Amino acid sequence: MAVKRQILICGASRGLGLGLVRAFLDADWQVHAVVRELRPASPLEALRTQRPDALQVITCDLNRQDASCTVAAALQDQRLDCALFNAGVYGPAHQDPRQAEGEDIAQLFLANAIAPIRLAQQLVDQVVDGGVIAFMSSQMASLELARAAEMPLYGASKAALNSLLRSWQAQLPQLPWSLLALHPGWVRTDMGGDAAPLSVEQSARGLRNVIIDQLQRRHCAFLDYQGQSLPW
Repeated sequence: MAVKRQILICGASRGLGLGLVRAFLDADWQVHAVVRELRPASPLEALRTQRPDALQVITCDLNRQDASCTVAAALQDQRLDCALFNAGVYGPAHQDPRQAEGEDIAQLFLANAIAPIRLAQQLVDQVVDGGVIAFMSSQMASLELARAAEMPLYGASKAALNSLLRSWQAQLPQLPWSLLALHPGWVRTDMGGDAAPLSVEQSARGLRNVIIDQLQRRHCAFLDYQGQSLPW
């Protein structure tokens, strides 16, 4: 029997994260889904009940410095073909630097930039050679495109994520895996709103295909859900 590919998906309880869990289960991957808490009767709990052989749920606060200990203990000696860091927050509703409180900004940048990179670097030994380490970014992170006018604080946090990713690449003489910043498109989620043109399923399938295509490439790239390169 063929050995299943393994993926860790952080931030998998709802929206795009949950859609990615479904997309990779549909592709017959073994999925390890990380959530802050697993609520009874939630869609993720229903999936785990339906697919106990293919879906493991790990409960963990990803912003904690010791989050990697919880995740590594749950994974045990299983090696990952992909580690995907999807968790993130919108930040203050006003998105106005003039009104921004220090605690809100600290939480925004911790959740969207620092915590995902930190956790990825702590778990890197569990990713196979030629695998993928991917982060959910946004086209609003691109300084060249400059599309964050309506969401400047959120865009700045994603730009910080991309910057940390490029710095990580620069620290390594050679990449043993692909490092990806991914733009999911404008998706109908709680953050994206009902006017967004893409369904969760469309974006998740596209992202899954991009990740599979990036296996064994061993480079750093900023890509959208269709595999198109975006300017940093």
